[in-house]
Amino acid sequence: MMWKKGTSTEILPTIDDTSSATYVYLYRNFVEKQRELDNGDSETYYEYEYAKIKKDVYEYVKELWSTEDRTTEIEDVLAELLFGGDEE
Repeated sequence: MMWKKGTSTEILPTIDDTSSATYVYLYRNFVEKQRELDNGDSETYYEYEYAKIKKDVYEYVKELWSTEDRTTEIEDVLAELLFGGDEE
């Protein structure tokens, strides 16, 4: 699975299957950071990794893994289906 880097001022859900009609976004490895703003205040933000997959592929894998909180296993299955292995 191709992971990219991103930043946000809030922690995003591990799996976002509602913000897009065609893709599901997966988020992992959140790291809390601080940055100084122009006015001298500091702001908390988060660096993370994310990937997107087609919604129909996600739904297929989700059906296979019907128990809660198995994100890592779902990612591994998706990587195998899409790329023949985990590509980070």
